[in-house]
Amino acid sequence: MKEKKLNIMTKSEEKQRFSDCYLQTVNPWAISAKLLKDNPDMPTKVAKAMTFSIISNEYTRLVIDEEHKEQQQNTDLIFNVNEINGEK
Repeated sequence: MKEKKLNIMTKSEEKQRFSDCYLQTVNPWAISAKLLKDNPDMPTKVAKAMTFSIISNEYTRLVIDEEHKEQQQNTDLIFNVNEINGEK
């Protein structure tokens, strides 16, 4: 089995995750305005609730994808997946 070294970085050196960047840059007011423009009869409170639901759903999906990817990379560092699968 090949040994690979883990690159350990502190939080300040760590590359910012896309999920965090998304959360910092998404504009909830623009989403609410678009919902209200497309649905003029929709109450403002409903549009705001839908907006925060949309944002939190997308953020959750991004975090899960990133965590899955990180776990897969950690597994790949521990095991030589090609040897396990019988590939060269």
